[in-house]
Amino acid sequence: MTVYSLLEEVAPPKRHHTRRWQIGFLILGSLAIVAGVILVRRNQQQDDTLLDKTDDHNITVPVRSINFTIPNQDKLYYVDLDKYPVEDNMIKLFATSQATLQSLIIDKLSHKKQNGNWTDDWLAQPNSNTNYSCDSQLLPYPILRKIVAEYTPLTNSDALYDVETNIDFSKPFVVLPFSKQPNLIQGQKVCVRVVVPYQNIAGNDTYHLLYRPYDHNNQRLTSPWWDTMMTTLENIDTNATLPITLQPWSGHALLRNNARELNHVNNQIPEWSRLREDEIYEREKMHVYEATVTLPPNGTYQLQSLLEFVEGRYNFEFGPVSPYKPVNLPVYPSDSKQIIIGSQDKESIEQKQLKEHLALPLCKGADNAGRWLPWPRINSTDSDYASKEDLHLIAGLTRNGKYWAPYQCRYRHISYEQFNRCAANKYSRGIDLYGDSNIRRSVKKFVSHGQWCKNWEHHIDTPLLPEDQAPIVNQSLIKRQQVGYGRPEDYRYINPSQTRSCYCEDYSEEFWKPEWFNGNARRFDLQYTNSIQQSLALGLTEWDQKGTGNITYLRTHDVVPISSYKWDGLTYLNNPAWDTAVPTSTKPVDIAIFSLGNWDAAFARLEPFLNDVDHLIRQIREHYDLSKTRIIYRTAQYYCCRIDTSGRTRQVSGPRLDVFDKEVQLRFKRELKAEIWDTYTLGESKPWDEKITSITCPSNHVPADQVEIENQVLMNGLCNL
Repeated sequence: MTVYSLLEEVAPPKRHHTRRWQIGFLILGSLAIVAGVILVRRNQQQDDTLLDKTDDHNITVPVRSINFTIPNQDKLYYVDLDKYPVEDNMIKLFATSQATLQSLIIDKLSHKKQNGNWTDDWLAQPNSNTNYSCDSQLLPYPILRKIVAEYTPLTNSDALYDVETNIDFSKPFVVLPFSKQPNLIQGQKVCVRVVVPYQNIAGNDTYHLLYRPYDHNNQRLTSPWWDTMMTTLENIDTNATLPITLQPWSGHALLRNNARELNHVNNQIPEWSRLREDEIYEREKMHVYEATVTLPPNGTYQLQSLLEFVEGRYNFEFGPVSPYKPVNLPVYPSDSKQIIIGSQDKESIEQKQLKEHLALPLCKGADNAGRWLPWPRINSTDSDYASKEDLHLIAGLTRNGKYWAPYQCRYRHISYEQFNRCAANKYSRGIDLYGDSNIRRSVKKFVSHGQWCKNWEHHIDTPLLPEDQAPIVNQSLIKRQQVGYGRPEDYRYINPSQTRSCYCEDYSEEFWKPEWFNGNARRFDLQYTNSIQQSLALGLTEWDQKGTGNITYLRTHDVVPISSYKWDGLTYLNNPAWDTAVPTSTKPVDIAIFSLGNWDAAFARLEPFLNDVDHLIRQIREHYDLSKTRIIYRTAQYYCCRIDTSGRTRQVSGPRLDVFDKEVQLRFKRELKAEIWDTYTLGESKPWDEKITSITCPSNHVPADQVEIENQVLMNGLCNL
C-alpha cells in the first residue's frame, strides 16, 4: 500500500491479557483477511493497486509524508515519501513542486485524464497578470521530474508519479512558460529555457572524455558550460536582433549539492576534487539553460535557438577541433516560434523607431547595449534613404543601410576632423594603442579621415569566397602598375584586390604606403591631425577651450600624438615578447587602449593566458599614472558560425573566445577601473544571415563599414561631454 487514509486519528493499541491460543487464532484470522484483500487487489487495475486506501487505525503514519484530500470525498490521504526518493528530493529541493505533486495524485485518484499535449497540461495558462520570469516559473513537471530523477541515484518503489507525455527526451528543445501565447507587451519579462538531454554524439570517439567546461565556469555554473547555443529574437520586419545569453538553470546548483550528499562524496576532500567528481557525474546528464528576457519594442519577432556544441566540444583547449554542426531547435509551445509583442502601428516601423531613437540623449561611454535598426528608405524598392538631413544625428550607416541604436542613448556622427579637435584639447598628451590587426584597421580609418575603404561595397562584383576555395594564381610574371594615391585621405578604388582588403585581410594592402601607417611594425608612432585648412573649416566647436572673459580660442592646427604597438595577443607568437610592449612606451599619455582575446583564444590556453593578463595589469599599474591616464579595454571581435579550417589552424570557437574576453573585461574593470570599448556586441547583435558572411574571412575581421561604426562608438565615448 502506498496511499493511506487518515480520516480518523490513529490510536495506540491497548494491551490485553489473553491466552496464547487466543492470540494465535487472531493472527491466523488477520492473515486470512489480508490474503483476501491482496487477492482482490490483484484483479483490479494497476492504478487502483497503487492508490489503495486503508482504514486500519493501528497503522503507523510515516513522519515524512504529504497529505491531501480528494474533492467530494471525506478521506484524508498521505504518501510515504521514503518510497518515492525522486519526489522526495524534488520537494526538498523545489518546495513549490509539492502543490503540483498533490494535484497529480488527486487527478490519478479521480481517474482524471490529461489532454495528451504536454504543453497544455503542464505550462501556465495565458494570463496577462502572470509573472513569466524564470524566478517565478518552476520547470514544467515532466521536465523537472526527469532531471531530478537523473540526478538522484535512487529509484521509486513503483510508478505512482510516472506521467505519460509526448515529450521526446532524446532531443533538445526550447520551452517557454505559457501553454498558448498571451498578450505580451514591451518591457515584460519572459523566461526562455533550452533543455539539452545527453546526446552522446561522440559514440566511441577516442577523445570525447577530454572535452569539458573551463574550471571556473563549472565551479560557478556559468556559461559556457557543457552545451552552447546561439539564441536570438529577431524582428521579422526590421531584422533588429536581440541576442539572448542563456546561463545554466538555477536548479543545477541545488541538484549538484544534493547529488554530492546522496553519492556520499567525502566532505573532507578539497573543492577542486569534488568538482572533478561533479564533472564525471554531470557529463552524461540532462542540462537546462535559461534566461529572463525583457521584451523589446512592439513587433513580431522570430525566436530561434541554434545548438552549436554539446558535451563541452566547443573547448578546443582540451580536445581536437570539433566540426561546427549547429542544430535548429524546436520551440514549445509550437505556436511560439513567432513572438508577437504589443499591437502593430500604422506608422512606418522604421520611421517610428528613428523618431524615438533621435529623441534619446547622447551616450556616455563606449559600451552601451543596443541593436541594429534599418534607416528608413524613400520606398521599399528604392536604394536611396529618407531623412538624409538626420544622418549626422546617428553614428553612421553600414553597407546594409543599418545604424547602431543603443536602447537608452544615442551615438551621433563625429567627423574625424571633429575628433582630432576634441582629442587635441582633451587628450593632448596623446594615446597609446596596443592591439592586433583590428586596431590596425581602426587606425587606417583615423589616418585617412574616414576615406579608407569608404563605399567599398560598391566594388563587390564577385562572391566573397573563402581563401581555401579561391584559385591560387601565380602573379610573378605580371609587373605591378605603379599607380595609387598620394595621401591616405585621397583613398580611391583602383584594383579589385582592394575589395578583399576592405572586407578581410589588409596586412599587405596594395597602394597603402607603410610611411602613413605600418600596421605590421611592432611599434609605430604617428599623429591624428587636421591640416590648417581643415581646422579653419571646422570653426569653433564645443571642444574649444575658453579663456579669460569667456572668449573661445580657435585652434588652427589639431594634432594628437599616437603610439601604436602591434601584438599577437599575449601569445608565444610575439617577437619580441609581448611583455616588452608597455615598459618601452616612453611618453606619458592621456589614454591607453588595450585589445586582447582574438589571438589568445586561437593560440593560448586559458589559465596561462589569465596569468599573463595579471602580469600585464601589474605592468600597466607600474608604467601609467592611473589618476591621469584613462585605461580602455577593446573587446574581442565576435566569432561565430564556424571553426577555423585555414592553414593557421586556430583553436577558436565562439564560446571559447567569449570566456577569454569576459575574463579580461572582469580583470581590467576590477583592477584598473578600465572603461570598455564594446565592439563584440556590434557583431553579436547582427541577424544570422549577416553573421555568416564572416565565414569567408578566416582572420575574423569586420568589413570597413563596421570598422567605421566601431570608431564612432569610441569617438562618442571620448568626446561626448
